[in-house]
Amino acid sequence: MKKRLFLLATAALAPGVALLAINELTYRAEREREVHRLAQQASRQAAFELERIIEGMDGLLIAVAANAAVSRDDPAGCSRALAAVAASVPSIRVISLMSVEGSVICDSMGSPAGQDLSDRSYLRDALLADRTVVGEYTQSRITGTPVLPLARAVRDGKGEVRAVLATGIRLDWLGERLRERGVTPSGALTVADRNGVILARHPAPERFVGTRIPEAFQHLVRAPQPGSLDLVSQDGEARIVGYQPIGAAPQALYVSAGLARSQAFAALNRSSLMGAIIVGLGAVLAFAAAWFVGNAFVRRPIMKINEVLTAWRNGESHRRTGMRVSQGELESVGHAVDDMLDELTRRDEAATRAREQRDLLTGELGHRVKNLLTVLQAIARQTFGTYVDAERSRIFSDRVVALSSALDVLLSDEQRESSIAEVVATTLRPHVDRMSRIRTSGPPVRLESKTALALSMIVHELSTNALKYGALRDEVGMVTIEWNRDEDGRVEFVWQEAGGPPVVPPERQGFGSRLIRHALPAECDPHIEIDFRPEGVVMQLSFDTGRSGLSGQQQAAAAG
Repeated sequence: MKKRLFLLATAALAPGVALLAINELTYRAEREREVHRLAQQASRQAAFELERIIEGMDGLLIAVAANAAVSRDDPAGCSRALAAVAASVPSIRVISLMSVEGSVICDSMGSPAGQDLSDRSYLRDALLADRTVVGEYTQSRITGTPVLPLARAVRDGKGEVRAVLATGIRLDWLGERLRERGVTPSGALTVADRNGVILARHPAPERFVGTRIPEAFQHLVRAPQPGSLDLVSQDGEARIVGYQPIGAAPQALYVSAGLARSQAFAALNRSSLMGAIIVGLGAVLAFAAAWFVGNAFVRRPIMKINEVLTAWRNGESHRRTGMRVSQGELESVGHAVDDMLDELTRRDEAATRAREQRDLLTGELGHRVKNLLTVLQAIARQTFGTYVDAERSRIFSDRVVALSSALDVLLSDEQRESSIAEVVATTLRPHVDRMSRIRTSGPPVRLESKTALALSMIVHELSTNALKYGALRDEVGMVTIEWNRDEDGRVEFVWQEAGGPPVVPPERQGFGSRLIRHALPAECDPHIEIDFRPEGVVMQLSFDTGRSGLSGQQQAAAAG
């Protein structure tokens, strides 16, 4: 019933919601087109302002070139004349007169003549042009500041080039001038040279000026025509950007201007939010009746059942719904849940008792075996006496102690997680006198207790077989144990014997072979291959460790 009431309310609201959605899509599409037009207009305005600045600098260079005092014949007078001009123009710091070979004749800073600037591209371009040329992003060797260089050839009465006059627009001044000409607080402006190196940037000029536009946007610098697009700027702000590529902008400079989407669509978003609130209030009122009607007959019994199940999972095994079959359909479900919880509680109590009995028997077994080993060690000392030298007696005692430690691993299912190296070292302790012929290597890999126990059983079985039939049987055989872990958490474990007696493949599969193949739990997805080569057995084992296989540092990095 409650579901039907909600469906009826939904059907009543559907036409209004559909109309609101259609209007929203229509208005957003119109606003999208409008913002793209505004972004292109802003980029054209910035390009026009940049063109005015360059025209002004062109006029300055023409006027300076016509000044008779600017001559290579009087460097001192030339420097004074250039200094007077530079002091009156805030956008520049230095004006230089250079020979056609690229050496400085004089400049407004009074620098010593002769400095070589022949490697500057704008100098070569000016010698070939009949106009003022605009260079690339340059770090001035005279002032040490980044500038946009401009250069113009100075010709004599015969039209021959006798020198080159050059200056550089300060990039900090250029960025501030363009920003003052209409960049909105949330907008963005970028000016770059023909190589895509940023000359002016707002916002964060200190971060981007002098860097190259990312490769993802380099195609815009040389686009065939102006345009606009949506993108996420380098500062992380989503913007609609209009751009003027180097073919359309003045003097081969790239200009782009962007409008932040959050600002451009702020009014529309507020309107959409208001419409959504109105629809939401209508939906609340429509659903309220359905909710109140359905709550008493549907929701309350279900919540009661869910509450009891949650409490039961959290350890409150005594909690029950107390519902009766005669109260209704959902109440009959609650009654069935109570019956099920009663049965689960009885089974859990039985399993707990069985587990306690098993732990008691396992502990008793371990205690008795260790006592037996202690008695065996005492009997050996009394029996050998003076018939066996002290070194052999010590080796025998060490083996007994190591065997006792290995039994602790095999008999305990409560062991804490340990590394593969720890499992291998503990399991091989009974063979302490042969450890010089056992080589182990591998990175730190942590294993859960049940995986570590299974691996110890495998290593114990392999070492026992090697001692009885394989490489550890004589005094020359070697055993190599290696392991590694890939990025997916899968371990490759290799046991390789060499130098022992010739290996004869077994005719049948004994208990040890079955144990090796089936010791690891199925959730580890184990894969094992045993190759009975004549020169020595090779066992290749791979299994999953999951998160538990991470080392301590790796776990900390993953958590961070």
